[in-house]
Amino acid sequence: MAMEVPTTSLESSKARLEQLKSIKGRLSRQVGDARKCGESPENLITDLRQVSAEIKKLSKQLKKQLNECQAPEKWTPSAIEIPTAIADKQVRGPVRVEACTDALKSAADAYVDHHAGASIWHRPVISDFIENTYGHRTRYLCALDVNAQVVGVLPIIQLCSRVFGNFLVSMPYFNYGGVLADNRDVANMLINAADQWRQALDSEHLEMRLGRDYGLGLPQKTDKVTFWLPLPDNTEQLWGSFQPKLRSQIRRGQREMTGFAIGGPELLGEFYRVFSENMRDLGTPVYGREFFQNLLNSLKGHAWLVVARIDGQAAGCAFLTSYRGRMEVPWASTLRRYNHSAINMVMYWRMLEYAIQQNCDVFDFGRCSRDAGTYRFKQQWGAQPLKLYWDYVLPQGKSLPALNPDNPRFKLLIAAWQRLPVWVANLIGPHVVKVLP
Repeated sequence: MAMEVPTTSLESSKARLEQLKSIKGRLSRQVGDARKCGESPENLITDLRQVSAEIKKLSKQLKKQLNECQAPEKWTPSAIEIPTAIADKQVRGPVRVEACTDALKSAADAYVDHHAGASIWHRPVISDFIENTYGHRTRYLCALDVNAQVVGVLPIIQLCSRVFGNFLVSMPYFNYGGVLADNRDVANMLINAADQWRQALDSEHLEMRLGRDYGLGLPQKTDKVTFWLPLPDNTEQLWGSFQPKLRSQIRRGQREMTGFAIGGPELLGEFYRVFSENMRDLGTPVYGREFFQNLLNSLKGHAWLVVARIDGQAAGCAFLTSYRGRMEVPWASTLRRYNHSAINMVMYWRMLEYAIQQNCDVFDFGRCSRDAGTYRFKQQWGAQPLKLYWDYVLPQGKSLPALNPDNPRFKLLIAAWQRLPVWVANLIGPHVVKVLP
């Protein structure tokens, strides 16, 4: 019983293999029946051997065909870097620096919108938000060329308290800030003007949260990184780029999660219950509800609240912003009692899906320290660590500030804060955090 092996298409080879396996099964049964009846099965056995040989031959051929078939290329995140905040453009001088007026705000906003290195936190509306919410002194500096065109900006906020000191930050509360300028000369003019204001206020230092090292010759801190993930055109490509372990964790969270929402102020109650409890557990003073309410209003159309639920109760939350193709999550929290559920995994997956639906090019997981657990969490998504450079303007002979949780001075305060009832932490926290950068 001679049989020829088809050599046409991959599909016909698969179909023929299935046919041969069926024939082999039938012949095997016939051999068994012949033996039961006392008949000679030799002819059947000969056919069975031929079929088995053809199956082996066709299997090898099919394997070769499969190897020769070009599998679709797996999407992997491309290399990325933070765009430069200090460009290399010619500017028509002389250049002057002045505080932004209401008449200049639209021009300053347009400048930020078109500057490659800008973040949403550079916009004038954010300085207004901080001043209106906390009453801090703010100064939004604009550099103007000979034609009164904006060629650079530097937003600055003064934070002043008896406990933590008197200093300037660009920008506090958020991951990005610092100078935006058409060239280094303009940047230095803006920084010098900021330093003059620092001296007038008798502030200890000026901190600028930059995403790159611009060689300004200023003291620096480089212990923080952010994580950016370039996004593909669709969620299927992103899902295919994940490691099996990550996909398994997301599926586990999907089984546990019973509700998910992305919205606005209507989610503020659920968001704040999760966020404030998590901040207390971390020993960190929490922003007040008014902070998030006002920020949502200031960034309408560019900011959303996220709530993930288990059994109808909020178990995870996040604050999302989107600006010029980059979606950022400056704050995210999950309750510790739900850690076993992998709710954080599915929540981040849904936020990544949303970023792709919003046609974003990059998802920004936010900053962390290199030795923190959040570093590994962000890295597992395929996101790339990007070093942050925080430059400081200091009085002569002064050292870099040590206002961070690792400072032994604050260790006992953090431990005590973790033992506070949530309602007490929520009552005191907003008064403390407003003077922390």
